[in-house]
Amino acid sequence: MKTEFDEDWLEWINTNVNNGQDKNGIFKILLDEGYAFEAIERVMNFRPTVPVDQLINPFKRAASPQQTVNNQNLQTAANHGAPTDPRKIFIPNALKLNSDKLEMYALGEFLTTEECERIIANIRSKLRPSELSSQESDKTYRTSRTCDLGTIDDPFIHYVDSRICKLVGIDPSYSEVIQGQLYEVGQEFKAHTDYFEIKEMPEHGAVMGQRTYTVMIYLNDVEEGGETDFPAADGAIKPRAGLALIWNSLQSNGAPNPHSMHQAYPVLKGHKAVITKWFRSQSRLPNAPPMYSKEANEYIPNYTASGLHKSTLNPALFQKLTQFYTDNKQQLTEEHVPGDFIENASKTCKKSSSLIDLSDELRQAVHDELKPKMEAWCNQPLAPTYVYGIREYHRGAKLKMHRDRLETHIISAIINIAQDVDEDWPLVIEDNAYRVHHILLKPGEMVFYEGGRLLHGRPIPFNGDSFANIFCHFKPES
Repeated sequence: MKTEFDEDWLEWINTNVNNGQDKNGIFKILLDEGYAFEAIERVMNFRPTVPVDQLINPFKRAASPQQTVNNQNLQTAANHGAPTDPRKIFIPNALKLNSDKLEMYALGEFLTTEECERIIANIRSKLRPSELSSQESDKTYRTSRTCDLGTIDDPFIHYVDSRICKLVGIDPSYSEVIQGQLYEVGQEFKAHTDYFEIKEMPEHGAVMGQRTYTVMIYLNDVEEGGETDFPAADGAIKPRAGLALIWNSLQSNGAPNPHSMHQAYPVLKGHKAVITKWFRSQSRLPNAPPMYSKEANEYIPNYTASGLHKSTLNPALFQKLTQFYTDNKQQLTEEHVPGDFIENASKTCKKSSSLIDLSDELRQAVHDELKPKMEAWCNQPLAPTYVYGIREYHRGAKLKMHRDRLETHIISAIINIAQDVDEDWPLVIEDNAYRVHHILLKPGEMVFYEGGRLLHGRPIPFNGDSFANIFCHFKPES
C-alpha cells in the first residue's frame, strides 16, 4: 500500500476538498488508487462517515491530476488494454472534444427518429435490472433496466450494430453485444468508468481484454433530467434522440484513463432510453483480424452531411444526351472495367456492360452543367477529373459494392439516360452515417454522392434489356 502522496495528488486532494466535493467519494478514489487508509486519513484530516465497504463516488468528480494519466507508477499493467491509435478514428460530421484528457466525439442524428422508436420497442420487450461489473453495496448506484439487444434475433438490430462498428472503424470481433438501457423517473447511474478494475479483469477481461471505446446513443429527448456528465468534457450533455457519444476509456498507451469518469443524472420527468456498445482490446476470434477496419478511402474528409443528394438534369442537356445515345447505339463496344467491378450473373448473356464514348462537346457540357451545382452542394471548389461515356448494362449485370478512386473520384454524379427494365434496379449506397439507401433513378434524374469515401454499387443482378447512365467525377481543388 502507498503511504506518501506526491505534489500532484496533494494538489488534487486540496482542490476537490476546497471545491466542496464529497469527502467520502474522494476517500474512495484514493483507496482505489492503492493508498493506505491511515495515510489518506492523515492527509485529509478526515475519517469516512460511512463504512469503508460502502464508500462510493456519487459526486460530479473534478479532474484528477495529470500525474494520474502519465505516471505509470499510479497504474498497474494488470488491467491495461492494447494501445489505441486516435489517428485511426475518423467519424464523419462528428465534433471532437478539444481536450488532452479525454478522446471523445459527439455525432448528432446517427439514428433517425423512426429508428430510435423501433429500438425502444425492442428494449421494452425484454428488460432486466441493470448490473455492475463488480459488487456494489449501494443498491441505488445503478437503477436503470437493461435489454441485451444483441441476443434478440432482429435483423434491424444487427444492422444497427454493424453500423456502429463501421462508424468507429473497429472490427466487430473486438466488440461486445449491443445493449439497451431504460431509465424511468428517479433512476440514474452514479459516477463510474467503463473500463474494468484490476479485480474485475479475471472474470470480464480474460478473453477479450480491457474495454476501449464506448458508443452510447440516446434514443429520445428526455423531458427533464437524465444528462450525462463527463467532468473532463466541462459540462453535462443533454439527451437528444439519435445523438451518439463515442469515447475512449483508455489512454493511447493502453492504460485506463480516469478522465473517462462519467455519470447519468436521475431522470426528473419522462424517461430516457439509450443503447450502448463497448469495444475491447482483443478479438474474440482465435485468428484475430486487425482491430481497425476502415479502408484508406474512409479517411477522405466528408464534405456534406449525408454524402448523397438526388436531383434532376437540365432538360435541354438531357435531350441532347438521349439523342446522342439513340443515334450512336450501333457504336456500343463491350466494356472491360479494371478490377472486375462489373460481372454478369445471367446464364443467357455473356456481356456485362458496353460503352459509347461521348463527344468532346457533350463531355464538356456535362462538366459545365454539373460543376456549379455540385460545388453548391458540397461547398467546395471542384476540379473536373473524368466523364465516362454512356455505359449500358446488360441483363444479369452486377456492379460490385466499391469505393471510387482515392485520388480523383471524390465528388461524383450518376445520370440516368435511358432504361428498358423488367424491374427497378436500385443504386445501393451507404451514407456518411453508414445507413444503407436504395436509390432509384428515372431517365433524366441524377444523384450526387461522395464517391471516393462511400461504399456503393448495384449488387442485385439487373433484370431488363438495357440500363444506360453516365458517370461524372470531380475532386476538391484544395
